[in-house]
Amino acid sequence: MKNCLRLLLSAVLIAALSLPLLASCGGSGTTEPTSPVTVSTTAEPVGTTEPPVTTAEDVTTVEETTAEPAEPVVKKAVISGGGAGTKTYRAAFSLIDKKNPNVIVLCTAGRDTVSNIESYVNTMKGYSRNVEAIALSTTLYDPAELREKIISADLIIVGGGQSEYMYSTWEKFDVDKYLIEAYNRGVVCIGGSAGGMCWTYCAWNDFYELPDSVYKWFYGLDVINIYYGPHFSNSALWAQFDSAIMNEKNPKYNVGYAMENGTALVFIDGQIVKSIRESGSEHIYEYNYDGTKWNKAEFAYID
Repeated sequence: MKNCLRLLLSAVLIAALSLPLLASCGGSGTTEPTSPVTVSTTAEPVGTTEPPVTTAEDVTTVEETTAEPAEPVVKKAVISGGGAGTKTYRAAFSLIDKKNPNVIVLCTAGRDTVSNIESYVNTMKGYSRNVEAIALSTTLYDPAELREKIISADLIIVGGGQSEYMYSTWEKFDVDKYLIEAYNRGVVCIGGSAGGMCWTYCAWNDFYELPDSVYKWFYGLDVINIYYGPHFSNSALWAQFDSAIMNEKNPKYNVGYAMENGTALVFIDGQIVKSIRESGSEHIYEYNYDGTKWNKAEFAYID
């Protein structure tokens, strides 16, 4: 009997202790938060974020680093009517801002004879210690070396002689291309007679054909865009430049020059900036095409 009472009291005590615990758990198996929680009903867009606010303190000024533009190339040439002298050569070398410039002598038109080369080299040595002759008629050059010699020169002088032989020889070794490149790099280009013809568009020329010479147009490198008549007063055949240019009805360029021996024209970027008369009495004649005909006048001296 006593054991039964003990068991009954124990059951009652356990039941009494269980009531508060059941009340706190809700009795349903679902735990409720002890304090309310606010849930936002607006979802943020996926993959987007607000840009950060930038203040003046946050901005770092980047200094612009614009490269200096390259100096424009000044293209220079001196075209002689033939018989160039001290005034002409001084004018050519005055275009070079350098002591003892590198000078290349091309006597191809004279077939690179020893006497012809020596004459030009000795004359050029009066203006520079750095003078070299390129003798294409007698010497075989490495193409890369040949090109480098020509385009890295400060002045190139082309001697007179047979222009057709000169040009055909140049073409074999691409010297015509190297000379154009040199001019476009700012190398001073100079010459008279065949050595002047090579730089111009078109020149009145004595072609050596047996039994007699034939005078007709010779087409050059066209870096100086003119019709050119050298040795104008030397003979009636050279003076035929006058009638030859007058017969050009659809000229590529509208200007030409008939030049006596001892004259020269200095071109900067294709424009005449100076004219030279070795003795002061020589003549240059200018021809201008007005769209229908050529007009001739004595060229006004430019000092």
